[in-house]
Amino acid sequence: MKLFYKVNPEEYRSCMDKVKIHFNMHEEVDEEKIILLLDDETKIEKVTGSYDPMEDEVAKVRVILVDPSLRDFFNSVFGEPYKEKR
Repeated sequence: MKLFYKVNPEEYRSCMDKVKIHFNMHEEVDEEKIILLLDDETKIEKVTGSYDPMEDEVAKVRVILVDPSLRDFFNSVFGEPYKEKR
């Protein structure tokens, strides 16, 4: 399941930190992208966020879930997804 969110840039970093801390994820930074990963991908494959203050009005976050029961947690952090793929 892929969830796509648009996040207020002022809240973007704190939202990503909440997810990182909650699941004890590793963080990789690549230019304007933040990638959160777990050692074990049985629940979450990847969380990717991007925000370029020079070009973007909103931050965008993509969550790839293996365990759909975690959807509610991500909605509580990022709001309702603007797009969802199963």
